[in-house]
Amino acid sequence: MSGFDQHIGRETRTSISGLEVEGDAEQIANSRANRHLRQIYAARAYGLAAGCIVLWAALLAIQGGIKATIGIEMWSDQVLIAVTTGVTVSVLAAFLGVIRGLFPGKDERAPAPP
Repeated sequence: MSGFDQHIGRETRTSISGLEVEGDAEQIANSRANRHLRQIYAARAYGLAAGCIVLWAALLAIQGGIKATIGIEMWSDQVLIAVTTGVTVSVLAAFLGVIRGLFPGKDERAPAPP
């Protein structure tokens, strides 16, 4: 660590104490654990978003297949448009909420402890 000596007007070097080394090691361990948790939860958020979209695409394919083969329409076009829009917006909002929680911006980060 370096400090500024007010009396002489020059920069001085201070020795690193054992307490500072332990604090740095703990901070490194916390950063690694935080990074690991971010990777886990980011993968889960992506899996949830992708799973919802794939499930909705499968339901649309089933709807199209039933209408093409039997001629019976399960849902009207307005219902499909409304539900598709709702599912897409909900999944994207949830995904963005999780990602913002995992990776906060510079202004949202908690201040580092002294």
